Amino acid sequence: MTIAIGVIVFFLICLACSVPVFVAMGVSALLGNYLLGGSNLLQDAALGAYNALNSFVLLAVPLYILAGTLLQQTGLSDRLFAFAASLVSGIRGGLGVATVIACAIFAAISGSSVATAATIGLVAIPVLTRNGYPLARSGGLIAGGGTLGILIPPSIALLLYGVLTDQSIGALFVAGVIPGVMLALIMAVYTIFMNPRDPDAKQASVKDILKATLDAGAILLLPILIFAGIYTGVATATEVAALAVVYTVMVGLVTRTLGWQQFVKAGLAATHASVMILMLVAFGALMTHFLTVTRVPQALTEVIAGSGLGFFGVLTVMVVFYLILGMFLEALSMMLITIPILYPVAMAAGIHPLAFGIFVVLAIEVAQITPPVGINLFTVSQIGKIPFESMAKAIIPYVVMMILMMYAVAYWQDLATWLPQTMDYGR
Repeated sequence: MTIAIGVIVFFLICLACSVPVFVAMGVSALLGNYLLGGSNLLQDAALGAYNALNSFVLLAVPLYILAGTLLQQTGLSDRLFAFAASLVSGIRGGLGVATVIACAIFAAISGSSVATAATIGLVAIPVLTRNGYPLARSGGLIAGGGTLGILIPPSIALLLYGVLTDQSIGALFVAGVIPGVMLALIMAVYTIFMNPRDPDAKQASVKDILKATLDAGAILLLPILIFAGIYTGVATATEVAALAVVYTVMVGLVTRTLGWQQFVKAGLAATHASVMILMLVAFGALMTHFLTVTRVPQALTEVIAGSGLGFFGVLTVMVVFYLILGMFLEALSMMLITIPILYPVAMAAGIHPLAFGIFVVLAIEVAQITPPVGINLFTVSQIGKIPFESMAKAIIPYVVMMILMMYAVAYWQDLATWLPQTMDYGR
């Protein structure tokens, strides 16, 4: 245990010195195995990294990212926002609610928080500003709404959680639907109460709604196809990801919004993001192996079990733990580091694996919008030319919403488990 503590401290020092997370994990794991007296360290590390990446399920990661970047390049997000606005244009804070709806729909296509915030932000910020929404509040709304990208399926975070914990990816994706929709509704209600009626707001006619629906029909159909394919078992999560790429390319070609230049840009962006994630997975597996060998998760479970904290106390410790980590670590890095340690704790506390997956993703959502590392805040700040300090204040209500949802999923686990129980886990 002394060696494990020393290696963890070394890992934290590496992070404090701005060493890339995957490098810090790999070097720390090598050091730990060396101190444990291991031989053939480099060979074992290479085999461990290879085995971690040798998974058909992981093929879905670059495919979902590519589908999202392709859609981003087509510029069809304008039609998506127009569709959302036509539905709620006549209510108080209608454009804000439309922004949440657009974020939720795009999230069901891209699986990426940053892509959702960036794509919808480019369209929504100018419109919100013209209609009297304070700039900081608009930025907070888009940064918060963008986090739905890693909760509403497909979700890269849930996919990696499934790989790390050996859970059904399809069941995890379906588990995110009800909490994701609930969180979107809570954000929409908050927007209605906190924003004024738009100056030029008027209820769209049936004709306008039909036109907006037809214009955005190709985009709206994709998340339905993704969910239906996974839920019915017609295709696996990986196969659905491949179909999503083909579908997005076809839509781009038919609408003449996707040319060769946009295709190359989307491919390069997807490659960059995929390599970063897969490097984290590979080197994270080495760190996980070291922690398992030194029995760190088991020791932590025993300490918490003997502490007498109770269910609420254990939940609160995990929430605070994730809040602190989220201030300093990138979201997926945080998940890869914490799952091997906290998963046994959650199981011992009686949290269902699917519910804990949603709990962790909600924690990651908070990390996406928590200063100083919150990448969604930086993304929207750059897009909208919004001072980072003002956005940090505007995002607080969304952080509170997500923390409350974390407790809700832990206490009422049916929110995450009921819908997956209606499907066949064995697929």
